[in-house]
Amino acid sequence: MRSALLVSALYVLSNVTGFVQRAIVAGRFGGGEALDAFYAAFRLPDLLFNVLAGGALASAFIPLFSGHLAKGETALGWALARRVALGVGSAVGIAALLAASGAEVLVDAVIAPGFGPSQATLTAGLMRVMLISTVIFALSGLMMGVLQSHHHFLAPALAPVLYNVGIAAGAVLLGSMGIYGAAVGVVVGALMHLAVQLPTLARLIPRTSPALSASQSRQLRQDAQQVLQLMLPRVIGLAAVQVNFIVNTRLASAMETGAVTALNLAFAIMILPQAAIAQAISTVLFPAISAHAALGDRRAFTRALSQSMAVVLALSAPASVGLVVLGEPLIRLLFERGAFSAQNTAQTAFALQMFAVGLTAHAALEVVTRGFYALRDTLRPVMLAVVSMALNVALSVALSAAFARAGWMPFGGVALANSLATALETTVLWLLLQRREPALRAQVVLQALGRASAASALMGLALISWRALLGDGHTSTLFALPVGLAVYAAAAWSLGSAEMHWIAAQVHARVRHPLAELKK
Repeated sequence: MRSALLVSALYVLSNVTGFVQRAIVAGRFGGGEALDAFYAAFRLPDLLFNVLAGGALASAFIPLFSGHLAKGETALGWALARRVALGVGSAVGIAALLAASGAEVLVDAVIAPGFGPSQATLTAGLMRVMLISTVIFALSGLMMGVLQSHHHFLAPALAPVLYNVGIAAGAVLLGSMGIYGAAVGVVVGALMHLAVQLPTLARLIPRTSPALSASQSRQLRQDAQQVLQLMLPRVIGLAAVQVNFIVNTRLASAMETGAVTALNLAFAIMILPQAAIAQAISTVLFPAISAHAALGDRRAFTRALSQSMAVVLALSAPASVGLVVLGEPLIRLLFERGAFSAQNTAQTAFALQMFAVGLTAHAALEVVTRGFYALRDTLRPVMLAVVSMALNVALSVALSAAFARAGWMPFGGVALANSLATALETTVLWLLLQRREPALRAQVVLQALGRASAASALMGLALISWRALLGDGHTSTLFALPVGLAVYAAAAWSLGSAEMHWIAAQVHARVRHPLAELKK
């Protein structure tokens, strides 16, 4: 539990530093063509890393590597790590070289066909620089799997924090290079991501590498093949998510200047509470429900999953409403300085409102997919991810056109499409999981959603009244956050929210013990 909480806290810290990094970059370069090109250039390197060397690799490699360590087959485990490192590093390196050589074509035909010639050239140049980080991440991602298999969590959890620090440092310290300074910062951040893990890894690597027997060599080949087989479903699911991002960038590139930046910043803001709530809880939940499923204890499995879903809904619903109501003054407070104009604030706030509608669905999706993974079922989540991708693309095209006809900023339709597609994906997955596990306490989840929605509506009305009376000054906005939280907590408590009572009990238990010790 301590390890899970450590990882959760540092994951939240990573998202916070990512948010600060975006604020620094936005303040330095504004929401114009240069920053649009920077975020568009990110898309392909991000796709290559996530599809070939991201979570898919870890989910396939860790079980096999950990199995060899548990059985005392250390030599075979490290031989597998070396083979996977060589294979993945080579594959990512070749893919990065091919992408760099055809960067202009990829930008014009796939990523941002709406950019003008100079902006497309800038995007291709930035992409070539950032592709270097993809190769570094391929090795760093494998290192994370090795360290986690040895129950070392601190360095892998710190790595994303340092990555964000590198990008921010590049934007500030290499300002004379313009937006290329931020791109170099991406490479520096990737090197820091790798370097922070090296000292711990160096202590774990065996000093000698004994030759493998014939049977071990056969086992090694089988293990390498199994890594590929286990990666395939996750690769498809992650590719579907990345395709959504590319489609969003492609559509936004043909819209007004600043649309790409607005979508990227708004999504990053929406993900911040999602990480603090859903990803943190899911990180702690996953080992527990995996153990329950492995032991065949369906009652404990369904109870833990239902209660976790209820808590996630109770915390994410007010966050969703808060972002819708306070999004614009918060963005003005955090971003509107330097080259980031009032127009950029209005664009980002509108996109954030459309994304925030789906925050609860995004948060619930983290929990329900963990339920399937605990049951060793990766097929259904992947199938739904692909369907959601197709629906997202169709809705993005239709809604952006509808928004344009209505006189609204059309990229808002792209953000709303993401929310609607995610909501449908989460609902269908929950129904499928409930059909597979009838003991899932749907009533607990529905009651939690109902109470959270009612309390969030009251909080939203209070915040709207607060803004009407006190305006959107920075001080008023800062005080609006605790006021909204207090109104929601009081409303949820009065509505009999079991989740709010449970959260209060957890806080009280953790505060009471240190105070008792202090009195002694």
